[in-house]
Amino acid sequence: MITISVDDQENTAQETAKMMDEVDPGGEHVAFSEVKPALEYAKKNKPDVAWLDIEMPGMSGLELSMEIKKLSPKTNIVFVTGHERFAYQSFKLHASGFILKPFSIEDVKRELENLREPVEREMTGLLRIQCFGNFEVFDKTGNVVKFKRSRSKEILAYMVDRRGALCTVGELCGAIFEDEDDRKFKKQLRVFLSSLRDDLDQVGAGAVLVKGWNAYGVDCSQLDCDYLNYLKGDSVAVNSFMGEYMLQYSWAEMTLGELIMKP
Repeated sequence: MITISVDDQENTAQETAKMMDEVDPGGEHVAFSEVKPALEYAKKNKPDVAWLDIEMPGMSGLELSMEIKKLSPKTNIVFVTGHERFAYQSFKLHASGFILKPFSIEDVKRELENLREPVEREMTGLLRIQCFGNFEVFDKTGNVVKFKRSRSKEILAYMVDRRGALCTVGELCGAIFEDEDDRKFKKQLRVFLSSLRDDLDQVGAGAVLVKGWNAYGVDCSQLDCDYLNYLKGDSVAVNSFMGEYMLQYSWAEMTLGELIMKP
């Protein structure tokens, strides 16, 4: 996420950016005490959120919000002020939010949970993986990846759940078939793995699958995944978790329990 905080009190702007660094450690959060450099940054970087003080010399936050919207229509505007009397004006401008000084990191998180404009992410991996809710896989064009065999998709889900750790054939059989030793299942598993490799190759994502000595896994650096981002503390991923995880797979219930208990 990219955010800016603009306040003529430099310490306040920096404190807001510091809170955002804590909430979204992988993002870019910049503080400004002057309007002109803030507008130049907004024009170039199209921030996801702008935290704007309302009472500033030269150009008020209300006026600044209109200029930012001209440069970046999808930017969420959250007004920051010490006076409730500005609330009505902010709502007239269709702001995403409004918080009163002094505010806490909990106030910041609350506003991020209720953004007017969804934060759009640039896909950096070969696949986008959705674990919250039902498990789904999308290619770089945003299309759902089709698997010839449902078991192949489940194997991929399990390896994502393992967060890149290599899984032995026995472990995979134990999770998928609930039997680690039956040779018949191990033979079937290799058929499903071969099919999975073909499916991923079809969408240019063959590099996602990693093979070790009688073991398999995924290269997490090639995945844009809500679950993995959640574990990194990404605010968008955290806010997207609604208590559901890989609903179609019973073995995922253990991880779901860990997510629910996570502070």
